Amino acid sequence: MYSIEEKYIITAGSLATIIVAFLLNAAPVALPSIAKAFAMNNVLQNWVDTIYLLSIAVLSIPCGKICQKYGLKKVLKFGIIIFFIGTLGTGLSQDAYMLLAFRVVLGIASAILNVASIALIVESMSDDKKGPAIGIAVATVYIGIALAPILGGSLIFNYGWQSLFFATLPVIIINYYLISKIKGEWIHEDEYNFDMTGTILYSMGIILFIYGFTGILELTGQVITLVGIILLICFGYWELKSKNPIFEMRLFKNLRFASANLACLFSYFATFMTTYVYNYHMQYIMGMDSQIAGMYLIITPLIMVVMSVISGWMIKKIRGEILTGCGLLILCVAFILMCFLSRSTPLYVLLIAMTLHGIGYGLFSSPNTVLITTTVPEEESSKASASLSATRLIGQTVSLGIFTTVFAIVMGNVAIVPEYYDLLLNSCNTIMILAVAFVFIGAVISFIGLKESI
Repeated sequence: MYSIEEKYIITAGSLATIIVAFLLNAAPVALPSIAKAFAMNNVLQNWVDTIYLLSIAVLSIPCGKICQKYGLKKVLKFGIIIFFIGTLGTGLSQDAYMLLAFRVVLGIASAILNVASIALIVESMSDDKKGPAIGIAVATVYIGIALAPILGGSLIFNYGWQSLFFATLPVIIINYYLISKIKGEWIHEDEYNFDMTGTILYSMGIILFIYGFTGILELTGQVITLVGIILLICFGYWELKSKNPIFEMRLFKNLRFASANLACLFSYFATFMTTYVYNYHMQYIMGMDSQIAGMYLIITPLIMVVMSVISGWMIKKIRGEILTGCGLLILCVAFILMCFLSRSTPLYVLLIAMTLHGIGYGLFSSPNTVLITTTVPEEESSKASASLSATRLIGQTVSLGIFTTVFAIVMGNVAIVPEYYDLLLNSCNTIMILAVAFVFIGAVISFIGLKESI
């Protein structure tokens, strides 16, 4: 049974994750309306999401150290204030460049909320309460994802794209109130100055890596990606030598922590691009409109909501590596079904695959979050949470790059019209074969974590 203080913490942390997940997944729905309102060209339109994700990536790792130094509650409150400013500013934007500036503000705030909300739950709960509490927080992410296309689409259609951001403001205010009701503070003082060299190496490395990977098919993109990887390797080397690293690379000597992070990375390689496959098959091959396809697409996140809560409780009885490994094996089965898509594939096959996807990833997600954030010393939990955020973003970026590359190689530079639907199917089948390989590797890595005793 949770105390009043613990209930405030779980509710505040969960609400922070849900508003980030909602706006992250609803903003692309608004993108066509935003582009039309500001007469954006193709390149500028793509930057609306890219600059937001880059801002999250740059702040994710340093934020873990900031939380340690200044306190989780204080940083979370500060993040909510910045999120409010970014959300309000985005809705009030008068031109494309003002919009992009406030998307950077939103990205900074989202990084803070992603890291601090989970770390606050981890550090404030006793060991027997951590799993269920994290399960609730993870479930709210999928609630935000599920609400995004339905609620977000409805707001945009009826009241304009600005309403998406204005409607979020009352929730942000409620979240700030809940955080203010929390009495404790969690802070880990140190005697060293902030590691600026490590911060610069990481920030430049992750920016170049993500930006380069968005254009991985071109030589320029490949060179930029390579430079980014080199800088990230330099960052890792520097952090191993630093007396006060922004990220403690030695945490990866812990086999359970390392395997959980790698399993998470491979899971995102696979799952982020498979949602596009579901959507493309329903709309292009099966001829559904976006509204009907959207109704089917919420099946997976809704099942994830339920399974995340259940698996959060299960980790009290079953080792996390068993749950995460089994969850990824269930994903294997789901994706194998999708490897044989054709024009005659019935809808129920997709629905079975999407159901198994929800069960498998829901079984994986909460225990994986618990493993990453609780298999390290408690004072390092904010850095572990930052690692989770960065791993998620890198996995999504690489996944989208793989998706784009496969389509470019198989289909070439052609429009997706009935004449090329066979090539579309070949592309989707190739992507699903890769997804099967990724989640199987992730499952093996998860089980490797069992070798380290608790």
